[in-house]
Amino acid sequence: MIGKPRCLAGLDVGTISTVAVLLESHSGWDTDPGPARIVGVGVAHTEGVRNRNVTHIEAATESVREALRVAEDMAGMEAGGVYAAVAGDHIEVGASSGVVAVAGDEIGQGDVDRVHEVARAIVIPPDRELLHAIPQDYTVDGQAGIQDPRGMEATRLESEVCVVTAGSPACQNLRKAIDRAGYRPEELVFSPLATSLAVLTDDQRQAGVAMLEIGGAATEMLVYREGRLHLAATLPWGGATVTNDIVKGLGIPLGDAEELKRTQGNATTRGVASEEKLEIAGPTPGRTREISRELLAHIIEQRLDEMFGLVYEALEEKQMLGALPAGVVLTGGSAKLEGTVELAQSVFNMPVALGQPGNGLDGVVEPTRDPGLSTAVGLALYGQMRTGELGGGLAVRTVSRFTDWLRDFF
Repeated sequence: MIGKPRCLAGLDVGTISTVAVLLESHSGWDTDPGPARIVGVGVAHTEGVRNRNVTHIEAATESVREALRVAEDMAGMEAGGVYAAVAGDHIEVGASSGVVAVAGDEIGQGDVDRVHEVARAIVIPPDRELLHAIPQDYTVDGQAGIQDPRGMEATRLESEVCVVTAGSPACQNLRKAIDRAGYRPEELVFSPLATSLAVLTDDQRQAGVAMLEIGGAATEMLVYREGRLHLAATLPWGGATVTNDIVKGLGIPLGDAEELKRTQGNATTRGVASEEKLEIAGPTPGRTREISRELLAHIIEQRLDEMFGLVYEALEEKQMLGALPAGVVLTGGSAKLEGTVELAQSVFNMPVALGQPGNGLDGVVEPTRDPGLSTAVGLALYGQMRTGELGGGLAVRTVSRFTDWLRDFF
């Protein structure tokens, strides 16, 4: 028996574009309905948002409404609850711990639930709100590094959690924009956490992997080892930073610089021929001038090399460079620039791959292969996980263990 299809939305309100992805699931008695099905994708130009924060409610509302309208038109159905990404410099990632006495002879689910409650019972300032409390490790009677303590004989259980909080004003403004657009904001999710659901496999998380989400305003980094989140950091530079460098270096308008980067840009000078020429806007209206494509690539390479260098230093400081057998996965709209993977490989000296969403999903998959849609796809998957409606298909098996420990904390 398969129930009436339900459609939910993943919404990524970025600095440059707003992306909506609709997922349809079938609830009912069928224990294996197959992969989650993408039914609609919508992209709109973002207005009223700066550095991932809403700065103009009405303009942001219109961007949200337009992206969801386009996705609904493609799907032929309306969106239900909306799971939206939140990011920016107001996000803080910290740690907390909890300790409980084991109720019986061995650790049961009730003990795990209680230690979770204790660990997440932290004081949150009135201007902040708790987004996530993600389990890291357990300690059983002094023995650390336990991933699943259930069934073990013990008298004392400890838990370490990663706590993600966000600024209340930023969250409230985002919810208000979604609500004014005519939709129900179901939950706000830390952007790179959602992205990782769409582009990382369980094997990568177990082996050790760093994910870099290169957005317009910032680059978000997550590091997983042994299936656990070990590091989350934000670099306040992204694709818009590269575009601004082109504006300054070539003396052209912002729109022209973005178009030039997108159509003719390359992240390495090795990827272009020195004799290639480009025609760009001149110093006065109606005039043009000629530059070498190698100069454009040089400007891009300089900034991206600096960004990757800062990430390298952060990984080195945390002694994680030698603990990433699965290498680095790049995603986000600015990661698809030609030559970016090759440049990252030269900086990190380890395997680097471009993370594209859509693997293991059904429906309108091809439009979601764009790395710029990774967060929206991950948000929709997160929403399916939260509603408990995702069956036993490939998409679930891919992230099953990851979502198991996420679910314990929501």
